[in-house]
Parts: sequence; structure tokens; C-alpha cells
Amino acid sequence: MSQPSKWWWGLLPLVLLWFVATGVVHKSIVADLRDRATAALGSSIADPAIAVAGRDVSISGMTFSTEDAAKTASTAASVWGVRKAVSDARTPAVAAPFDWSATRDGEAVSLTGNVPNPSIRDKIVAAAKAAFSGAAIKDDMTYASGAPAGYDIAALFGLEQLGHLTGGGVSLSDTALSLSGNAATQDLYDQVAAGLKALPQGFTLAKSDVVAPAKPAAVPVAVAVPVAAVPAGYAFAATKDAGTLTLTGNYPDEDTHSKIADAVKGLFAGSAIADKLTAATGAPAGFGDAAVAALGALSRLASGAVSLSNTDAKLSGEALYQQAVGSIQESFAAALPTGFTAQPVEISVRAAEPAVDAAGCQTTLNSLLSTATINFETGKAQISSASKGLLDLIVATVGRCPENKTIEVSGNTDSTGDEAANVALSEQRAKSVVAYLQDAGVSPGRLAAFGYGSSRPVASNDTEEGRTKNRRIEFSVK
Repeated sequence: MSQPSKWWWGLLPLVLLWFVATGVVHKSIVADLRDRATAALGSSIADPAIAVAGRDVSISGMTFSTEDAAKTASTAASVWGVRKAVSDARTPAVAAPFDWSATRDGEAVSLTGNVPNPSIRDKIVAAAKAAFSGAAIKDDMTYASGAPAGYDIAALFGLEQLGHLTGGGVSLSDTALSLSGNAATQDLYDQVAAGLKALPQGFTLAKSDVVAPAKPAAVPVAVAVPVAAVPAGYAFAATKDAGTLTLTGNYPDEDTHSKIADAVKGLFAGSAIADKLTAATGAPAGFGDAAVAALGALSRLASGAVSLSNTDAKLSGEALYQQAVGSIQESFAAALPTGFTAQPVEISVRAAEPAVDAAGCQTTLNSLLSTATINFETGKAQISSASKGLLDLIVATVGRCPENKTIEVSGNTDSTGDEAANVALSEQRAKSVVAYLQDAGVSPGRLAAFGYGSSRPVASNDTEEGRTKNRRIEFSVK
């Protein structure tokens, strides 16, 4: 016969044991679901917060693409044992402009601004550690959307250049790169200067404040640049070296000074200008025109100097390529006004720079045209003499490009006038540029000329500024 009073007390421990076991197992199941859901999401979400209620999973955190954000719920739901998954994962806010910078101060490097995802963040930090061995790297970067294509390549490029300098910093604002700092040696300065001529594709140089090392006082200037000494008399001199144009000597009046300043702006766009001219009387007739002609010849040299002493003019320096030597010699003498005499020209040829791939070629051509424009006589296809320095830089760049690539030269106009005439004029101007490159030694088979008239504007034709931007020559590496 059963005796409930005896076995009832034995049931209580069993019930207690069931509650304990259920709680432990439940916690184990929850932890297992959370761990497997986290593993399934992998790196598609940063610092995920996963909550489990029964067999339902809710997810929050930060993802770095709309695709990753959309698939977080479906990824978690595919985990065995999960009944339903809900995701609140979101991408970072868009940064406009997308800014980033690295600042070097002594033995510390600070990384600030925007970074698009953890992978690129890790790349940048690793590159900073490699470029600044032993320095303390402070990572204050924040996640944001809206990075331009190639952002990581440009940031790593900037860190590499900054690693060659003392102090300073590098920054990106969308696709514009700026660099500052001091070069400890001339070799490092030259290395950085060469690097800035071949920026990553799609990026432009907004500002460069890289300071070259001071030359020892005992070393004559002629050792670094073939500068001609200015004899006594009414004098003017200009020296071009490492992206800086230095003017010394005299000008007779403010009108002449303004004429020289305007010529400098057109001939040396993108260069730093050190104007040390002083007013003085006693200039020979035509002195201002002679100074402008001298500057035009100097603009075609990679580095060098030109001087006027009374009516004697002298030019020396390095040309960008061999065929330019004779052309510069002839045009220098021909451009001088009556009464001025060109002394024997001393021009050598600068050593060729290393070859670049198609992308580097396109980037360099774009960079050249971002600071200067190939100009023509109004309404004509005749190239302005002030643009020959820019064209010589383009010739030297094309010489570094792959020989199996075609350089397409395209002419563009504003919308003023008849469109058929605009197309014809734009094609004639493109052909004039092609002819210049061919005369400079570029193989005709590598060049093609096209005229697009006003069909490809880059600015509004309703303003003079916009029309000026639309009148342009472009180069495409095909």
C-alpha cells in the first residue's frame, strides 16, 4: 500500500534539482547561441552586442557597408538553433569632406580624422609603425562612411612621404593631399619631391610645405644649380630650383614690376615665388620686355638661372629632354627685344626620371594640368608661348609612360559661338599639341587627337570663370 507521507518528502529534492539543471542548461544554451552567432558574423560587424531570448537573437553594432548591414540578420538566423534574428546594426555616418591626418611631433605620431573600416584602420596603424620605427603611435581615428576610392592607398602613400621628413604632417581632404615637414638631407628632399609628382590615381596635391635643407655657406650656388653670375650694371636675375622661383635685381617702375609679376604667375604656376626685386632707375629701353622673355626661356628648364646685365642676357640650366635644348636656345635669342644680346647658352639635359605604369602616367598628367593650363591665341589653334614650359613637362612625363599605351589628346571649348566651329577649333588645338609632342620626339603612333567642342563641360558656361575652365586640353592614357 502506498504511503504518500513518506515519499512526498523525497519528491522535493528532485524538483529542486530540476530547477537547478534547467537554469544551468538554459544559460549554457544561451551562451552557445550567442557564441555561434558571433562567430558566424565574423568581421562584418564591429563590437557586436548580441542578446538571446529563448531561441530569438537580436543584434546591434556597427557594420561598414550597406551589404554587411543588410545580411547581419540573415547570417545570424542561419545559425543552427536560432529561431528568429533581428538586426539593428548600422553603418557609420557619412563624413563630408572625408578628412584624415597624421602629425609628427618629436617621437610621437598622432593619427586623427576619419577611417572607413577596421581593415584600413589596421593598415594605417601598421604603416605608421613601419614608417616611424620606435615612435609612439596615437590612434584617435573615428569610423565614418564616404571615403573616396583609393583612400587607403593615398593614406599609406602620405605616411611614406612623411616618414622621410622631420616633424610636419600629412592630411587628406577627400582626394586632396597636403604635406609639410623638413628634409634633413637634399637626397630626402629630392625623394619626397619626386614622390609628390606621382600621387596615387585620382588624388591631387593641394599643398606642399616641404622645406629643403639649408645649403652650407661655403658651397657656391653654382654647385647645386648652374646659376650665371650677374655682372655689375642694371641687373635682373631669376633662379629656378626645387619648385621655387627666386627673383633678384632691379625693376625701373611699378608698371614693369607688375608686368614681370603677371608673367611669373602664368609661366610658373604651382611654384613658390620669392620676389626680392627692388626699384632702381637707369634701366635700358625694353628692359621689362627682356625680363619677360628671359623668364619664358627659364620656364622651360627643369632648373637653372637667367640674368640680364644692362643689355646682355645669359641663360643656363638643365632641359627636361634632349630635343628641347636647341629649341630653347633659338627661342631665347629670338624673344629678346632689339638692343639686347643673348650670350652663349649653357644648357645640359636632366637625367631621366624612372618609368611609371599607366596609372602613374595618368596621375602625373592630371597633376600637371591641375595647376596650369595649355593656352592658345584667342580663337586660334596656335599654342601660346607661355605654355611651352608646361608642354615640356608633359613631354618628359609621356617619355616615362608605357610605350604600348596611347596618349589621347582631347580639345574642349566653352559653348560660345557655333558648335560646329567649336568642334573644329577644339580638334585643331588638340592636333597642335600632338604636333608639339611629336616635334619633341614622342612617336606619332603613341598619340591621337580628338575635338569635343563644348560637349564635355566641367563648369557652368554662364560665367567667365566657368567658360575659362571649359576651354582646356586633356590627356587620357589608353
